[in-house]
Amino acid sequence: MQPMFQRDLLYPTESIVEPGSVHVNIYNPNSQGKMPVEIESKTNHSPIQYLDVILRIMQSEIFDRILLNVKANTTIYIKSTEEIKKEYGCDNYVVVRFDKDEKVFACADTIHIGE
Repeated sequence: MQPMFQRDLLYPTESIVEPGSVHVNIYNPNSQGKMPVEIESKTNHSPIQYLDVILRIMQSEIFDRILLNVKANTTIYIKSTEEIKKEYGCDNYVVVRFDKDEKVFACADTIHIGE
């Protein structure tokens, strides 16, 4: 399935001369009303390490425009890198859901669209 929206985002890291970059794909809402969001790193920085910053940027640059809360209305799928595979044991995606303000991590083989 094709994403309904795509965007590349820059985010700050510890080094001002090495910002992080991710590619974001947003898909149509699933049967639970949540929008699957795929995040793929374009730099050597771990999106999981900078997840709070990335979500804050996504909220202000994308989701505020359509009046949605990124934590309440999305399921985040972070595409695994070698570093993520070693740390989380997820071959394809690390799924991030929110229980109040607590992040809950799981593994997934595919992005669940329309389910």
